Amino acid sequence: MGWKRWLAGIVTGVGALVLGFGAWVVSMGWGAPTPGQVDPAEVVCAADAPPLPRGRPLKVLMWNLQYGGTRKHHFFYDGGPDVHVPEADVRWAVDRIALVIAEQDPDLVILQEVDRGSDRTHRIDELAALLDRLPYGCHAATPYHQVAYVPTPSQQHLGKVDMHLAVLSRYRIDAATRTQLPLLDEPWWRRIFNLRRALLDVSLPIDGGGTLRVFDTHLSAFSKGDGTLDKQVAVLDQRAAEVETRHEPWLLAGDLNALPPGDDASRLGHDAALYAEDTSPVKRLFDRYDAVVPLPQLLGDAQRWRTYIPFGADLPDRVLDYVFVGRAVDTGTVQVLPVLDASDHLPILVEITLP
Repeated sequence: MGWKRWLAGIVTGVGALVLGFGAWVVSMGWGAPTPGQVDPAEVVCAADAPPLPRGRPLKVLMWNLQYGGTRKHHFFYDGGPDVHVPEADVRWAVDRIALVIAEQDPDLVILQEVDRGSDRTHRIDELAALLDRLPYGCHAATPYHQVAYVPTPSQQHLGKVDMHLAVLSRYRIDAATRTQLPLLDEPWWRRIFNLRRALLDVSLPIDGGGTLRVFDTHLSAFSKGDGTLDKQVAVLDQRAAEVETRHEPWLLAGDLNALPPGDDASRLGHDAALYAEDTSPVKRLFDRYDAVVPLPQLLGDAQRWRTYIPFGADLPDRVLDYVFVGRAVDTGTVQVLPVLDASDHLPILVEITLP
């Protein structure tokens, strides 16, 4: 009967390995979100925060912060050697970003790439640091790259990553949810460690009744035309259409990692491969909704509206960041702010009114 005990030991050992591997996968952060899954998002709000006003202009600032990495470093995902950011640079970036926001004094701040305890940025909670410097009583946030340890690149591991979408508001936030977007078409072992792009959906009550829905997102980079962006934009379209059908006000802002329809990617040289789709994925949004910068204006005065600066460049060379609104929102002035040092993206400032 010794062979039975031996076999039982083997089965037990294999089972333990499988369970251990599963626990390791979960600890790495690959827990279960599946495309379309909706979960509650973090909401913190002062008890006395007022509702949004009607009939007067509100300022909205949208910005991809490049996790406080500054433009001094050439990061590995762009072909450079850098992985981690010196602590002094991260702290300088947070101060610089807070100063820009304070100078513009927006009512709503919509952010992407906010590190909250990542090794590459010295475990600094950039959201907390910004809130310490800025007068916003309410915020909502959700992670979209949250992994306990990323064992790449080879020259220096990324380590722990915790990167969020965030919305800051001087007005009340009632609720927020996180919707998991479709993932890149890549092997499972890369998905364990890679970003899980998401949509942050924030509800802000309006004085006198109604709700403004604010959608914050950052779509997949390096998809190279594999269809991921089309699937992700379809989710944005569906969510916006649901609100639009009810004639409720909404605003969608984010880094969509796609060129505007009609922009010739070949002018970008080697980077053209990043935008390999025959038709820009964001055409669907331009066709159905109001962009705060209409497409003819976006293409006709391109340099004015470009928002992304490649490493080593002096000026932005492409539009990747967009703001769309529903018919129940009026838009006023729009600016791309020439803040060239804090991030590889420029902030967009837009004025809206809830009529």
